[in-house]
Amino acid sequence: MTKGIRPVSVMVVGAALAAALVALYLSHERQRTAEGERDAPVVAPSRVEPGGGTALVAIDSGDADRIGLETAPLKSSSRMPEERLTGEVIAEPERVATVRAPVAGRLAVAGGASWPGLGDHVTAGRELVQVSDARPIASPISGIVTMVGAHPGAIVEAGQELLQVVDQSRPLVRVSWSDRAGPTPRPAILLGPAGGTERVHGRLVGPSAEADPATRRAAYLYRADRAWPGATPGTPVVAFVAARSGNAKGAGEEVMVPDEAVVQWEGLAWAYVRRAPGRYERVRVPTDRPIAGGWIVEGALAAGDTVVVTGSQELLSEEFRARVTVGDESGK
Repeated sequence: MTKGIRPVSVMVVGAALAAALVALYLSHERQRTAEGERDAPVVAPSRVEPGGGTALVAIDSGDADRIGLETAPLKSSSRMPEERLTGEVIAEPERVATVRAPVAGRLAVAGGASWPGLGDHVTAGRELVQVSDARPIASPISGIVTMVGAHPGAIVEAGQELLQVVDQSRPLVRVSWSDRAGPTPRPAILLGPAGGTERVHGRLVGPSAEADPATRRAAYLYRADRAWPGATPGTPVVAFVAARSGNAKGAGEEVMVPDEAVVQWEGLAWAYVRRAPGRYERVRVPTDRPIAGGWIVEGALAAGDTVVVTGSQELLSEEFRARVTVGDESGK
């Protein structure tokens, strides 16, 4: 009886061992599969759809709300791109007056007047100073005091300089002209301090007797209709001139693309245009014709096109998101 049980026991043990080995193998294979899936690159689902030879970024209303996407229609541009020219305020000897002592004697202020200091404004014809018993004298022009040669109570010589007054109310500016601004000077331009935001109107006086000392280009003189802080001889000035339009007869319509619609990628400027509900195409924006607040564009975009003004960077990220994989440091 015992001899019959022993072979059965061996068979049971062998079957159990075989089952254990199979279970171990299957567990090992499942572990390998799991590790392979964990280590495999994770590719984000693409939101890019083909469309007429170009790619469209598809964004549903929920995602549009999440990223705060906003759009605006483009309008025909009535503004011309600006050309910026360099210039400087130049000295005008005929607008400088020197008040001199008529005789030798003690200097005193005229009755009711006050002695001006550097930077003070004086009015033409108003009596300022008196030397001994000589008649009171006044500045022949209105302007800013740029030099004080003596003070009340001092003994002065006949002909001594007492005050120098410069009329800076309407600065004269020499502007270096550029071919891009046109073959001839404009009768009126805008002038402003370099690095500042203020602009004043300038009227053409005529050609400068000297070329621009820095560029050696032909230069023209413009009279500003008023002064601005720091507009003294030698200070740099920027002239703003409407550039010549490249829009010849029969050419396409010009539109202005605002700054907020533009996103930078690979050193170029782009804007996203809505081609269908929830579908946006990336379009190149030429930046060779800048104006305040944006760029003038012809051909690539048209009036009525709807562009993204908030959320362009998010659309760019969505467009190239599928190219990025987890664990790929290069991002390619």
